[in-house]
Amino acid sequence: MRPTLFKDVLPFDEALARVLAAAVPVTRTESVSLLHADGRVAAHDVLSPVDVPAFDRAAMDGYAVIDTDTRGAAASAPATLTCTTAVFTGDAEGGLLTPGRAVEVATGAPLPAGATAVVMVEQTAREGDTVRIFAPAATGQNIGRRGADMKRGDAAVHRGDVITPARVGAIAAIGSTAVDVYARPTVAILSTGNEVVPPGEALGPGQVYDINRYTLATVTRRHGGAPVMIPVASDSIEALDRALDAAAGHDVAVFSGGSSVGRRDLMLDALKARGEIIFHGIAVKPGKPTLFGRMGNTLVFGMPGYPASCLSNAYMLLVPLVRRMAQLPAWRPETKTVPLGRRIISTPDRHQFYTVRISNGSAEPAFKASGDITSMAEADGYIEVPIGVDRVEEGTVVTVTLF
Repeated sequence: MRPTLFKDVLPFDEALARVLAAAVPVTRTESVSLLHADGRVAAHDVLSPVDVPAFDRAAMDGYAVIDTDTRGAAASAPATLTCTTAVFTGDAEGGLLTPGRAVEVATGAPLPAGATAVVMVEQTAREGDTVRIFAPAATGQNIGRRGADMKRGDAAVHRGDVITPARVGAIAAIGSTAVDVYARPTVAILSTGNEVVPPGEALGPGQVYDINRYTLATVTRRHGGAPVMIPVASDSIEALDRALDAAAGHDVAVFSGGSSVGRRDLMLDALKARGEIIFHGIAVKPGKPTLFGRMGNTLVFGMPGYPASCLSNAYMLLVPLVRRMAQLPAWRPETKTVPLGRRIISTPDRHQFYTVRISNGSAEPAFKASGDITSMAEADGYIEVPIGVDRVEEGTVVTVTLF
């Protein structure tokens, strides 16, 4: 079989635009427990069936009073009230408060009917059943009103909200133990190549351990997808056809290896026979031999087999795709602006994503070669070198996008 040649190599921005245009958000839903809801996306408004709190409550330790009983109170002329009752958290409401009386209350305790204010304990003194109040209380002072947090019918979360720890708390506050969320897009992941061996097995001559399935699965899970591991496929059309059969029905399939232009790089032919090619080849470094297409309702990536190229393109292309399909907001990674610690030579006809580590306040080049995973593992992030630039000199102030 003759090598497949790249045609119509795309600028990176155009490739990303095509990927995002193909991404259809997943609308399947599922119910998950609150303990597993963090980071998921709410599929419906979650409406409160109750007022939160369900009763008026004390916002301070002190005494529930009728505010007019404390009018004119001062340190030199305290108001004097009778207290024979205490209400703590978890107690029933403490009956009816009548003029001239006070009820001792703890923070969060239900207020007795008739109380219009709570005087904090620091503004009082007690001797037996007598409480002296040293400052006048205003109506509503130190009271948390029923429904002040949420009223019945209010939304604890809205459809499309990413569920955070605080939103988990809001759902728990209305008495729910689970929430409906959008399903994670399923991403079938496999490596191709006669030389690729799963970690844990013995290596034969010319073989290497499979890196890409593990890095791709980790990236997928971190950004809202559900990775599905498919066994390594050998370098034959028959093996790739079986792998495509296994990947069919998932939202996305990501193959690594087999997308370049060598005699055994068969992914293009296998996908072309089953679906459509959206693009093959991007003007980037690393990661030029990247394939993207569609097989039925399954979007298919053919990533480079070299680990650094594969992972780099996963960050640049797979992450935006998975997040859009998962209905998560676009990823906005942290950046740092620092001087470059050493000159970088770039390929001027390609947009380069060059990995760096930040050391002593500067960006030190970390990229070794596309086949070296430590080009990524020893890096803190990357800088972008645009098309047309063949070098970036030491000391140039660069923006580092952190992983």
